[in-house]
Amino acid sequence: MIAAALKALAGWRGYAAAALVGALVAGPAAWTVQGWRYGAEIAGIQRDQAQQIADAQALARATEQARWSKREEIINDAKTQAAAAAADADRARAASERLRQQVSRLRAGPGDPAATGGGQGQSGADTLDLLVRLLSGLDDAGRDISGYADKIRIAGLACERAYESLLDHPASGAGG
Repeated sequence: MIAAALKALAGWRGYAAAALVGALVAGPAAWTVQGWRYGAEIAGIQRDQAQQIADAQALARATEQARWSKREEIINDAKTQAAAAAADADRARAASERLRQQVSRLRAGPGDPAATGGGQGQSGADTLDLLVRLLSGLDDAGRDISGYADKIRIAGLACERAYESLLDHPASGAGG
């Protein structure tokens, strides 16, 4: 039986059988080696991708932190401007109160018609009363309007600065 198998493998059939056995052994070995190479290459790609993701996240955090810092700066500036506007309004209110007191002193002053109304007596006092009421009404209305205008202006400027600060970061993809 062995002799018959050797006789059958003699010649070209033996070479074919040897080639078949060699292919059956070399094929899976080459497949395994290629798998190892591709596995190492894939691991390198995954490492690079993980590093790129970490870098992108760090950049996003830094950008967001810069935006929040700029936002806080804008808010603090707006608060400072609002405080300055309030201080100006307080000074204007004090000046208005001094003017009212001065007009009140004029009204209560000596009975000199020339000092109170240009020599007209009672009509001079009426003119002074009209002046006091007009001054008071205009002062109150002006104070309300200027306070509202100051608040709106400060809020608008803060909004513009906040929007412009977003445009200053081209890495964020927001334009600019």
